[in-house]
Formats: sequence, C-alpha cells, structure tokens
Amino acid sequence: MKNPFARLLHHYTYNLKLKNKLVISHAILLMVPTAVVTGFLYARMYGIVMDDTIRSEQALAAQTVGTIESLVDNAIHAGEVMARTGLVLDLFNVPLEQAGTHQPQRSRVDSLYRLASNLVDHSFITDIRIYYDDASYEDLSRYNQGRHPLFLPVSGLDSPWIGQFESSSEELMLCPGELLSESETGECGGLASILRLSYSRTGSNVTVPPQASAYVAVYFSPDILEGVLAGNTSVQDASTYIVSSQDIPVAGTAPAADGRYFLPFPQLSNRLGTGQTFSLVNFQGGAAYSAYFPIHDTGWYMVSILPASHITDAGRLLMVQFILIYLLFVLLAMFIALLLSSSIANRIIAVAYQMESVRTGRPKPMKVGLGCDEIGVLSDTYNYMTGEINRLMDAREQAAEDLRKAEFRALQAQINPHFLYNTLDMINWLSQTGRKEEVTRAVQALSRFYKLTLSRRELMNTIGDELEHVSLYVQLQNMRYENCATLVVDVPEELCGYTIPKLTFQPLVENALLHGIRMTEKKTGSILITGWREGDDIVFIVSDDGAGIPPEKLDSLQESAKKAGGTNPPASGTETGHIGVYNTNLRLKSLYGSQYGLSFNSHPGIGTEVMVRLPANRALS
Repeated sequence: MKNPFARLLHHYTYNLKLKNKLVISHAILLMVPTAVVTGFLYARMYGIVMDDTIRSEQALAAQTVGTIESLVDNAIHAGEVMARTGLVLDLFNVPLEQAGTHQPQRSRVDSLYRLASNLVDHSFITDIRIYYDDASYEDLSRYNQGRHPLFLPVSGLDSPWIGQFESSSEELMLCPGELLSESETGECGGLASILRLSYSRTGSNVTVPPQASAYVAVYFSPDILEGVLAGNTSVQDASTYIVSSQDIPVAGTAPAADGRYFLPFPQLSNRLGTGQTFSLVNFQGGAAYSAYFPIHDTGWYMVSILPASHITDAGRLLMVQFILIYLLFVLLAMFIALLLSSSIANRIIAVAYQMESVRTGRPKPMKVGLGCDEIGVLSDTYNYMTGEINRLMDAREQAAEDLRKAEFRALQAQINPHFLYNTLDMINWLSQTGRKEEVTRAVQALSRFYKLTLSRRELMNTIGDELEHVSLYVQLQNMRYENCATLVVDVPEELCGYTIPKLTFQPLVENALLHGIRMTEKKTGSILITGWREGDDIVFIVSDDGAGIPPEKLDSLQESAKKAGGTNPPASGTETGHIGVYNTNLRLKSLYGSQYGLSFNSHPGIGTEVMVRLPANRALS
C-alpha cells in the first residue's frame, strides 16, 4: 500500500484537472514563502503590537479618570457655591442658640432659587436640595416655590448617608446610589455630593464636636459617568466600573454588571498590584489585563478590565492586513495561470461539465465554436449524442403521459357503474310501485345525466355542466327518497367557465345523501355546494347537515385521502364504503398533483364538510 505522500503525488500527477494543476502549482510557489515570512513577522511584531495596545489603553484610562474628576468637581463646586451664598450663611452658619431667628427675605430666596436653577443642567447635575435641622429651625419649607422643593427637613429623610456623616468628621461626602433613599434616587438622581454645614461655635464650647445645621445635597446622574466609562477603551467586551473605598459600586459599563470581572475594593491592590498599571489577572470570565486608578478627592477608584482574548485583536488585524496583501499577489498569479491554461483546459472542462449535467436533468447541447481540433470533434460528437438522448426521453415522457390518462379513465370508469346501479335500482323501485310518470321523469333525468357524462370523450367538463349534472343526480334521488334532500348551489357565475374532472361532485353529494342525511332520524336534510377563487386555485365546499362521520372512521378516511396514490380503492364495507369519494380524490391527485384533492371535516350529529381543491384552468372555447 502506497504511503499518503505517494498517493497524493499520484493524484496530483494523473487525477487532478489540468487547470487546477496550474493554479495549485502557482499557489504553492507563492504561498509557502509567504507563510514563512508571515510567521516570522508575527512572532516579532506581536509583542510590539501588544505593548502598544496596552500603553494606548492606559493613556485612555488616565484621560477617562481626568474627565470623571472634572465632572465630580463640577458637582462638588455646585454645592460649595450654594453653601457660600449670603442667605445660606445667614441661615445656617450661626450658633445653635440663634438657629431659626433669621427670617429670609423673599427676594433673597428668589435669588437662591435662580442660582440653584442655573447650577442644575438636567443632564449631569439633576437636582439641588438643602436639608435643614428641623429640631432647631422653624419650617423653612414654606419658602419653597412651585413643585421644586429646595428646603426639606432632615427628620423626613431616611437615607444611609445621614448615619455616615454622624460617624465621620468629614464635611464633604460623595454618595453612591446605595447610600441614598429610594425617594432621592427616584426624584433627584442616582449619585450625590453632600456638603455638611455646621453651627458656628463660641469659645465656651469649642471642645464639643460640630453639629450639622444643614446639608447641601447636589444630585447628579450616573448615566453620564457610565457614558464616559463606556468610551474608556477601544477593546471589545471591556469592563470598566467605579467602586468606593467602602466597597460600594458607583457606576459601570454593562459587562461589569454581570460580576464576571468585579473585584471588591480590598482586593484591588492584592490582585492588580500597583495602581494605574495594567497586569494580567485571571477572572471567572477568563484572563484579562486589569488596572485601577484613584479618582482624586473622591474616595473612589476606577477599575478597567480588558479581556486578553480581545487585546490580541489589534495584532490579529495587522496580520490579516499583511496576509490580504500577499493574497492579492497570489490571486494575481492564479489569474495569470488561468489565462495561460484557458486555451486548452477551459474547453475540456466545458465538455466535461456539460456531460456531468446529465446527473441532474436532460443533457443540453453545447454552443458551437469550440474549434476544429480534437476538442472540437469531441464537442460535435457530444451534441449529436445529446440530440439522440433527448428524442428518446421525449418518447418515454409521451408514453408516460398516455399511461397516466389511461389510468385516469380507468378510475373514472369505476364511478359510472357504481352510480348507474343505484339509479337503476331506484327506477326499478318506482316501476314496481306503479309510479309511471315518475319513472318517465327519472328516465329523462337519467338520460340527461349520462348525456352530460358521455357526450364528449374528454376527461374534463365545465364547472357549470358539473353543477347541472349533480342537480340531476339530486333530482333522481329525491324521486326515490321522497324529496329527502334540498340542494343549494352558491357558486359565482364566473367560475362556471373553468374546467373540472367529470363526476367530481356526484360521489360527494351521493355520500352526503346516503351516509349523512339518510342516516339521521328525520331522513331529510340539506346539501350546500359553495365555491370561490383562491389565488391560482378554485376551492369548493360540499357540506351537509346529516349524521356526520364517527371520529375513528373520519381518521381512516383522512388517512386514506393523504396516502391516495395507489391503483386500488379500499375494500368495500361499512367502514370503507366511500369508494366513489376515494376514487374522486385519487383522480384529482393523479391529474393535478399531491397538493390537490379532497379533505374532510365532520362532527357526529352536526354534519360533514368535504373541501375540493383544484387548479383554476379556464375551458377552451
């Protein structure tokens, strides 16, 4: 047994197509050196690209920290501006015993409101409020204007940051959402810069800790910070978030919220090492380059996580660009190889592909003009062979069509004696009862009935003639069963000129009468034939108000209708006695295809509906 290399060489030498040989030869000569050079450059350039990417992300993170510091400074500055106004100083920078003695003028309150309105930009700074010590001050909320409250009592505030201030000597606190109450986050904003105003102390009580007279709260939106964090990096699926020194999340991008890359504040220095420098760390979501950056004067830290798998994207992009340039030259070489081989290989391949088309359909002749050499002779011989094969296939298709029509006539012939037997039995019964006039009418109706059926040898009839045909059938049956059925036809006039196979309605009406209406206690009922155009099809519904079909018989009838395609109808009997219906369905499917035919719907005690679907073919005039 040959080794794999020998088999491959044999296949290349003897079995491979000529054009492919030329193309592969040129590709090997170009791609092997290209692969060697690419591998060498990738090993040398990958480290350079990685270092450059990390430095770029580190500089971008530092810029983001500066932006966040600027935004937070704006919120802090807004609180300081409010605290330094004359009215606020007069109200709250007083000794405890003088609290509430100053009554602000309405004009000064208006000026304070205008100042607060100017500081609130409704994009970053969303609201400003002053919470006063209502244990010492009278009700300052009476100075509020409109729906926007500026003065609110501290006692009505249920926020965690109150307790934080009481246990701290800090005058300024930046509060994440977890330190705010639900009313604050819902009405004011998700973050807040809160400045504590204290009562001024006299010389006799300087040793007493300062007591807050009011708090100036500047609320701002975390959405702006999250937008800045989202632009912190150009690396896909990067995660950036801000956490406070109390290990409370402040803001973050969407990937940070799922916890895959979240690090508690106490672990920042242990896991990430020196701040502001990226290092490779393993997380639950995979390895990532991580760093944290302190946000000055806030007690907050920005943590930036860059998935290692996406850091290499820049290196891969560079290599892809490099490879694409080389592939351009490879394609150019292949194009030249194709031009060189086209004078011989293309004509041979064209003949081979044309011969291969026999697998999927009829062979098609080739276009002339392939030359007068050996390949031209081969193409002429192929065209002669194609003509002979097509003539044989035409003869076979004509024989198959003749056989299909013969089978159709055989199926149609099974219905005629079936109906004729029932009708003659009815006429015999009328004759035995001495009803001569009715016998005469029955014979005339039967004569007209078969005239419509046998007047022409065609297999098709117009819908109008078929409706007349079935009306004659109901007339004959009413003569036998004493007007047991009322036939109602609701078919648009424009459909009467379309074609339908002969004896389509009669078996359905016969079953509606004999197996439906005659099986009820009253032995009388109605039969309705409706029809309409539905796209390229015509649909009829033959319905009755008879006894209906039991579920088990209906299932058997539907199953036989779906599988109709054999040449033998089901055996006769009470359960499979609908031989006319079976043959009608089989004729429709044989003539038009499996998507056409009959479908059934019946409810015991209510009635039966039979749907007839056939293509809309207009009769030739």
